[in-house]
Amino acid sequence: MTVDRLDSLFSSPVISHLLVFTDTAKGAEVGVSTLFLQGRELAYYYYAFYDLNYYARNLGMFMMTSAVALFAERRCRRLYLGTCYSQNALYKTQFAGAEFFTGVRWSADMAELKYILRRDAGEPSQHLLEDEDYRRLFYDGGLEKLAAASAFGIKPD
Repeated sequence: MTVDRLDSLFSSPVISHLLVFTDTAKGAEVGVSTLFLQGRELAYYYYAFYDLNYYARNLGMFMMTSAVALFAERRCRRLYLGTCYSQNALYKTQFAGAEFFTGVRWSADMAELKYILRRDAGEPSQHLLEDEDYRRLFYDGGLEKLAAASAFGIKPD
């Protein structure tokens, strides 16, 4: 990340707090994550910065799981861990209650997410809603059922 990008990140309204991780045995700060907090309604775990060589285990994963535990303990209603655009990001779905947005609706069906990721990795030539296999597997083939499951609709005049 460039210095300019880092400066713009820390001065943006998307960052309201920092979560600092300390090695209590050494008294050393070992990592920090940027957050956007909105009361108990929302916590957005945005960027994490840490020493990649600090622990034998993955410090980044430790920081994220610690943040999840912290916000669960504080009874935060929603925690956003970021996008899941590739198989490499599936680690974010390990927590109970994980959901993702399909482009039409929120879903907790991890088989659906994995289908979308596999499909998107193959450079699809058609929109997800045009994909007959997708509609058959997750909506019994019908766009009507898909539309009924969506929070989006047409507002009559």
